[in-house]
Amino acid sequence: MSAANKSVTNIVRAGVEKACREFTVRIEPLGFRRTLKMFWTRRHPYTVDFIHLHRGGISYGAPLNASVSIRVHFGIRVLNDESDFAALNGPSSDAPEFHSGRYHLRFNAETGSTYERCIDDLVRVVVDVGEPWFRRFDSVARLLHSPDSPLTPPQREFLQAARDGKASVDRVSASLKLLGIKET
Repeated sequence: MSAANKSVTNIVRAGVEKACREFTVRIEPLGFRRTLKMFWTRRHPYTVDFIHLHRGGISYGAPLNASVSIRVHFGIRVLNDESDFAALNGPSSDAPEFHSGRYHLRFNAETGSTYERCIDDLVRVVVDVGEPWFRRFDSVARLLHSPDSPLTPPQREFLQAARDGKASVDRVSASLKLLGIKET
């Protein structure tokens, strides 16, 4: 990697980390904690609400410039789920309705151009899109029985088993670990 590419990589990495720290502070009042580098979680008895940020433009090699674009994904994880990944089963800023220009989810890590707007809009996406979606599925009954539940049939079975007192300690521990949640 050339010195110029390494410099851009370091600038982008520092800009993304700064954005994540500020995002963390701004969404903590909603009950979310940063549990992994790009994951924020809010735990419930049988599920975890999560927000995942993804820096766009990631590929093999160094970033080409200091422009940072961020995608936002929402999801609900059943703690008793056996899958080894966090399904991005909620709204995502990749959806067409996000392309209206209402949310500006990019900034220049070198100049700071549109940084504040990006952070403000990341928080607005959580408040405007994520929170209403999480509230729509804020009960076990809704997750199990709503026709538009984000859970797959197997995930519904895992949730039902947990509610019936038949959760697997190993699956719950694996889910917590997957999302970076320390058991208390």
